[in-house]
Amino acid sequence: MVMSRPKRPDVAIDKIIRALRPFGENIHIPARKRIGWRTQESAHLFLFLRGEISVLRVTDGLLLGSTTQPHVFGFTEVFSPMRYNFLRAETDCALVRVDAATALFEIGRQELWRAVAELSTYHTNTMVHRDIRIVNQRTPPVVHSYLRELDNLPEVKKNQVNILHYIQERTGLSRSSILNVITPLKKNNFIDYERGGYQLKINRLPD
Repeated sequence: MVMSRPKRPDVAIDKIIRALRPFGENIHIPARKRIGWRTQESAHLFLFLRGEISVLRVTDGLLLGSTTQPHVFGFTEVFSPMRYNFLRAETDCALVRVDAATALFEIGRQELWRAVAELSTYHTNTMVHRDIRIVNQRTPPVVHSYLRELDNLPEVKKNQVNILHYIQERTGLSRSSILNVITPLKKNNFIDYERGGYQLKINRLPD
């Protein structure tokens, strides 16, 4: 069963970015660099404007999700003393860093708590959607799900992505487990890819 992704709250995200952007500092983060949630002085929210950014789990570096669309990160980290996740720039990224205290004051002053709730609900539902895909699932359906996700990436991006790395980074499955699924798929012409595991092409995936 293919589960649809939660609907992204674009209007809420846009409202938060427009409200907080005047109070933040423009920053540039180079590709592959981690982004800290706080400095010695204070915690921050991040308004993501351009590039590609990922959220990874602190304990093992498992990639929980990525986006190239404008987004807002950090509300959970402001309210929780624990730091379960970190951000990583996948490409050169443009962000606005906003002091958390200032951000919360403006959210209240501009009556934007509903937008924050919508964004937080989206993040929760995204994690539930991810867990449904991989927790207590057999390996083939998990691999099939991420093959479909990879196949839906823009063509230029897809051609630069290694299939094994893409699936392993997002699921924690071993290299051999993934190969045990995709090798027969290629042999039986369900999928095709170039040498090195690039340029995935899905012909048809078995049910």
